[in-house]
Amino acid sequence: MANETYYITRLLAEEADCHIYVAEERMGVLPCPNPECGRADNSPEQTNCAECGSSLAGVIPVRRRYRLYEYRERAPVQATVAMVERGLQHAGLWLPRYFAEVPYATLERHYLVFPEADLVLANQLTTPQKIGSVLEWGAQLADALGYLHHNRLAWNQVTAEHIALRERHAVWVDFSGIRPLAENPTEADRQQQADVMGLASILYWLATGRREYSRPINLPPAAAAVFEDVLGEQKSVLRADVLADRCRQALANLRRPDTLRLQVGSCTDVGMVREINEDSCLTIVFDQVHRSVGHPVALLAVADGMGGHAAGDVASGLAIHVLAQRMVTQWLAPYVTESDPAVVPEADVWLAEAVQAANQAVYTQRSAAQHDMGTTLVVALVLGNTAYISNTGDSRAYVLNPEGIRRLTTDHSLVEHLVTTGQITSAEARVHPHRNVIYRVIGDQNEVEPDQLTQPLKSGDSLLLCSDGLSGKLEDDEIWQIVQAQPSPQAACDQLVRIANERGGEDNITVIIARLQ
Repeated sequence: MANETYYITRLLAEEADCHIYVAEERMGVLPCPNPECGRADNSPEQTNCAECGSSLAGVIPVRRRYRLYEYRERAPVQATVAMVERGLQHAGLWLPRYFAEVPYATLERHYLVFPEADLVLANQLTTPQKIGSVLEWGAQLADALGYLHHNRLAWNQVTAEHIALRERHAVWVDFSGIRPLAENPTEADRQQQADVMGLASILYWLATGRREYSRPINLPPAAAAVFEDVLGEQKSVLRADVLADRCRQALANLRRPDTLRLQVGSCTDVGMVREINEDSCLTIVFDQVHRSVGHPVALLAVADGMGGHAAGDVASGLAIHVLAQRMVTQWLAPYVTESDPAVVPEADVWLAEAVQAANQAVYTQRSAAQHDMGTTLVVALVLGNTAYISNTGDSRAYVLNPEGIRRLTTDHSLVEHLVTTGQITSAEARVHPHRNVIYRVIGDQNEVEPDQLTQPLKSGDSLLLCSDGLSGKLEDDEIWQIVQAQPSPQAACDQLVRIANERGGEDNITVIIARLQ
């Protein structure tokens, strides 16, 4: 067989189109006896090691073992054979030797020969795997995927059955799903992007045990950012070589991590006209650093009460109190006392339930007092480099960084609807006689439907929450310029409130700024 290179020792399996055998080399190879050399494949004819020159006298040949796959037809292995015949080679591709023979009269057979190795398919692993291992596998597989794309090849669909693992090494296997890249550049890009996302999805499953992507909570921030950039809404990583680099960077960050710190400032002011301050605000910041890694946890909230004395201030204060109580008992206590991170609530679910509890508390008080009270409520739960935000009413959340400012929330107000539908401009909305008409508030009904969103944060980003006493007096660009010019979040908060008062201060003014560093 194959010029008598191999002989079969036993049959492993009989399948419909393939027989699988264990085979050994007939001649064997001579391992170098020099322990500092390590060459293991000197030919039997050699008298000295081809690597270091050490004598091979007396060295016993080693017959390497292989898995030999015998196929009746070439079609099932055509893609693999085409790759072998093109001479493709990469450490991340488990490619065989191929030959064809006629061992049974005139019946041709096709053979793939693989070195015998303890490979485990990715779909046979238990999850979650260690994130360091997953990132290391990801870098190797993405490198090999980039090599395939460079050679105008792509997968029809990436699955865990295409990936095999051996300790710290990962390789692509079973190339029956390989196909040429499309000639059309747009379609070729789509194929490559699908491969990258397919690989990232499998890595995400290995790291978390989740088949469907949702923003990871318990992964290290650097690793979570890799998956967010490939599988999240923005999808900024769409090439295999970039994914490989990101996996390596995240792995390096695990070994020598960057630490995250959250710097928070806040200010609330009665303004220049009102007699009482119906605004309330909350800043709970927990900054735990372990093994040089900081993972800040914070709950930030601004509530703008309505209903006058003993009503608006009561409503906003009650909403803030409920949030604070639930944060301490349901989030921080498990976070610091339990070793199992699974006991910590899912952030988006917890936030939704906390806002409903605040709404129920205000609604109950409103019904008991028979008073027309209510409050806006914008809340941000910050976990490391992710903010989970809920908004009811016209208090706002922004994200700011050196590149600019972006409003994250939509006001539940009449003028916002008029602006959105093109009936008035943003400038006209600031002076509209009905600018204070809000159609969704905390406490108005037994249940509330807040807007909820998730915002990734990076170093240098600032999260700003404010009541309309600030946003009604300063343009967004003005807010950005002031925040960027101040040395700290607290200084920025103080300056924003001061300017809002200088411009009339007809309403209460509240602002919170949290900067990730």
